Amino acid sequence: MSPSDPRSERSDLPLVAVVSSVPMLREALADSLDEIADVRAFPAGRRDTAGLLTWLAPDVVVVDREPDAEEAAEYSRGSGTPLLRVSYEDAKVYVLGSTGWEEADGADLAPEDIRNIVVGLLFGRVARGAPAG
Repeated sequence: MSPSDPRSERSDLPLVAVVSSVPMLREALADSLDEIADVRAFPAGRRDTAGLLTWLAPDVVVVDREPDAEEAAEYSRGSGTPLLRVSYEDAKVYVLGSTGWEEADGADLAPEDIRNIVVGLLFGRVARGAPAG
């Protein structure tokens, strides 16, 4: 098996990878995305986030630490996978766009806001970093 192989034991739901230092974020996203996506959570700060994501091949990635965000950005740019960064420092959510990190207007750290962005990115209704409107 190689990183380019499709996931063989995955459900029919899209896969969301959450690389987080906060267990409550992982749990909240798993709850709020229940029946919408298969959420797989991984502890932040384990190094080689890009390698993990290459082998996992998720449909969307959510991170909450700057070092993991930069490693995940490397993966995201190469694969085209949408990437969200939850920033506890300024209580904002960012989406990696073609020109860099873009603030998700009107979103805060509520699991429902993050869920809405993830769903929009998964199903193609939202351009990266911009709410539908």
